[in-house]
Amino acid sequence: MPLLPLEERKTTFKEVELGFTHEQALEEAMRCLQCANPKCVEGCPARVNIPGFIKELRQGKIDEAAQVIRQSNFFPSICGRICQHERQCEGACILAKKGEPVQIGGIERFVGDHASFPVPEKNLLGKKAAVIGSGPSGLTVAAYLALAGVSVTVYEGTNALGGVIKYGVPDFRLPKDAIGNELEHLHKLEIDFEPNSKKGEESLEELSKQFDAIFVGTGVGKSKKPNIPGIDLKNVISAMKLLVNLNQSGLPMISPGEKVVVMGAGYVGIDASRSAIRMGADVTCLTVASKENAYNSVAEKDYKEAEDEGVKFMFSVKVDRLEGKEKVDSVHYSNGFEGKIAVDKVIYAVGQEHDDEDSLRNTLRTKDDGCIKVDPNFQTVIPNVFAGGDCVHGPKTVIHAVATGRQAAKAMIDYMLKPENDRKAAEKDAVKNNKIGLNIINNTDI
Repeated sequence: MPLLPLEERKTTFKEVELGFTHEQALEEAMRCLQCANPKCVEGCPARVNIPGFIKELRQGKIDEAAQVIRQSNFFPSICGRICQHERQCEGACILAKKGEPVQIGGIERFVGDHASFPVPEKNLLGKKAAVIGSGPSGLTVAAYLALAGVSVTVYEGTNALGGVIKYGVPDFRLPKDAIGNELEHLHKLEIDFEPNSKKGEESLEELSKQFDAIFVGTGVGKSKKPNIPGIDLKNVISAMKLLVNLNQSGLPMISPGEKVVVMGAGYVGIDASRSAIRMGADVTCLTVASKENAYNSVAEKDYKEAEDEGVKFMFSVKVDRLEGKEKVDSVHYSNGFEGKIAVDKVIYAVGQEHDDEDSLRNTLRTKDDGCIKVDPNFQTVIPNVFAGGDCVHGPKTVIHAVATGRQAAKAMIDYMLKPENDRKAAEKDAVKNNKIGLNIINNTDI
């Protein structure tokens, strides 16, 4: 994958990975073996027909390739950039056993960026649905419901549509233009978006009377705070706060020349580290994971890009405490011996959790870990209210949210199509087969 020159990367938030040209995408597509039993599909949480869309591209049919992808994943431009391909589809590619796998993510991104979006005819169902939350699961549900002919309204509590993919990923990994193009496709489906809406704070029982079906995809919006002394000192901030401020207002929370320690080296921690580098900081990223385990959860190339830009990593390190009078001035750690790093700011990135003040928890039956409890059809305790994504299974990847959103949309359409008597019966027994009997998207079941 061609990269932005290193010296430019250090001082700009321009996208680092530049993407394939048409010729490069075709050359990479020709490496695909078109396996009869494609392991890459099994490796994809959304089960995208990877050989199918690559075959269309090889024949010069970019729009058709995009249609194949969108049967399973509505957002190829986004997922082509930020999916963990090396852990999923590319990791399962048969060519990975003997050398380099097909760069499926790069091909998917090319298709998503260059295909047109013909709006298919709708199968008007005369139904209306609400989606609460505009993250990847909610937007996926909205897309597939709209394609089925359902009138959809998406309620978003902030002014930024897209959830974590809009405010939680920096531009150098996922430019706003790429997100905007994907959202434009949703507007073409005549989905109604209501930003700055607090529908989730209303009584879901009352809201459920206004719509045939509701989907809750509110994610997990609260950063976990490490339980260590000094965590409440000034200049100790969460990585998500840093990234949200950058993405929504462009407000830098780091000054040039500052010494910054980032606690946590997952994708959020690395994104925060690389963002701080671009703001002129001296950055050290600490993680309790060994180097081997870290590379098993985050792609080695992401560490390599961060290191090239100037991030210093320390593995197998436990932060014991933060010290300072009012503001943090040092990080104390241990890894067999004790150490100390002088700092101006500390950023923590140790995961996300459910907000205890989330009013939805007062309405929906939840599991012990704070997740919303659903049955196999993604139904909550309120029969026509469904839920999916991180608020159900906890923090996972974007493609996992897309996969659950697609499955939930199928279950919601199945629910809305049932006659009243059958619907009441279905509320008592979990539906074992969610397959929809209508060909409503590109003449295939979604």
